[in-house]
Amino acid sequence: MKQFTILAGLVPLAAAHWEMTYPQQRQLGNEDNMPQFPCGGANTVTANRTMFPISGAPIQLNMGHTQYNVEVLLALGNDPGSAFNYVIVPTFTQRGPDNFCMGAGAIQFPEGLNITEGTNATIQVVTNGDGSGGLYNCADITFTSTPLSTEQYNNNCKNSTGIETRPLEGAARNANETASGGSDTDGDDHDHSSMTSSAAAASGTGAAASGSASTAASSGIAAQATLASWGIAAMGVAAGVMAL
Repeated sequence: MKQFTILAGLVPLAAAHWEMTYPQQRQLGNEDNMPQFPCGGANTVTANRTMFPISGAPIQLNMGHTQYNVEVLLALGNDPGSAFNYVIVPTFTQRGPDNFCMGAGAIQFPEGLNITEGTNATIQVVTNGDGSGGLYNCADITFTSTPLSTEQYNNNCKNSTGIETRPLEGAARNANETASGGSDTDGDDHDHSSMTSSAAAASGTGAAASGSASTAASSGIAAQATLASWGIAAMGVAAGVMAL
């Protein structure tokens, strides 16, 4: 396994698997517990919630391996436990270490979801990467009607050179399932011609994309909702915002 490092003073990414830096994950340095559902062992809600604009905001990760399947879910409430019932980014494949941003246009809130100023929620990011299941991190947020400034958005949405994404091939599956062939992370032996690249950091404030994600229950594995015709083209790159 190749090893990568980030800025001095931070945990080596190869050890940490990956980290969620925006919104801020509940607990830093929890790499040993990341296989624990639902929040990588950090199951206590933090008082230090990130203000998350209803109009759209990015999700910023630091990736420690070269390839993952990634899925993002949402739970509403002050202390929702494991009730991550809404898929807001369906499972896709991401390739490339270090900075990776899911822009505001990638995040699809279900239609009819009652999100207003002051609504508390928790975002769960799930990937493969563990031989016995997934890797998990959670971030507690409070929705706000105040959008991010361009500077705030850009500071929390960066992509390292060579970052690529692609829709998941074949039948939809949860990110914490093993790849075809039984490996816990996809190898680098794929044809990447169908992947979308961006070396530039995303910019702009953008608006959250609308979608009709189905709700599903979590029962020790991340919930999966079927989103018709999902793909890179549907995520799009609009108004200067990288949406995968």
